Amino acid sequence: MRAIVLALVAAAQVQQPAARVEFEVVSVKPGDPNDPSSSGRSTPGGMEMRNTTLNTLVRSAYGLNEFQLAGGPKWAGSAKFNVVAKLPAGATQDQAPLMIQSMLADRFQLEFHRETRTLQEYALVASKGGPKLQEAAEEDKAHGGTSQGPRQIKARSATLSDLARMLIGAVGAPVLDRTGIAGQYTIALQFAPLLGGTPADENLPDIFAAVQQLGLKLEPIKGPVDLVVIDNAVMPSEN
Repeated sequence: MRAIVLALVAAAQVQQPAARVEFEVVSVKPGDPNDPSSSGRSTPGGMEMRNTTLNTLVRSAYGLNEFQLAGGPKWAGSAKFNVVAKLPAGATQDQAPLMIQSMLADRFQLEFHRETRTLQEYALVASKGGPKLQEAAEEDKAHGGTSQGPRQIKARSATLSDLARMLIGAVGAPVLDRTGIAGQYTIALQFAPLLGGTPADENLPDIFAAVQQLGLKLEPIKGPVDLVVIDNAVMPSEN
């Protein structure tokens, strides 16, 4: 009998929700609709996001790529907000996403559900001519080091699975490593963004052509993608 009681107590403890984590103080004010730029940064004891959108806040809070977020009001990706928040004493920046989740529930009355949909994906495979990869130097294999932006992907030492993950932002969809190629490689890709390019990008290949320079190929496929679907959100009151 004692064992049964202890088991029930343990089960109840497991089912108890985690304590809610909140910012000590948070200000949400309208941003500048005429300013196309946005920024976010950690500050001593807090964080700031300038000209951010509801969609960006949700992706930050739940660790999502753009293609993993759906639904929401028409203004979710266009209305701009300035968010300034102070962390409570003893909290760390690692807890900021949980605090953003609480802020979204309180200030935007965010409601959502999760679902899986069959969407566009890409398989990273070797081209017919075979890969053209440069093996990483031994000293780089121990330390690695990668960087990426809207026009480049660089790695002193990366596996092709690493490359597949870095390609997600460039193609705006999941990328799966189907090369079957092991090892660590030095990678340097420059490419024009698929959307929002500038005249300076005219001489750069798109990401699909850039990947082919490595003797690899991105093949379109369909597959299950886990999504967060926004069911409800309201424009926050200013304070």
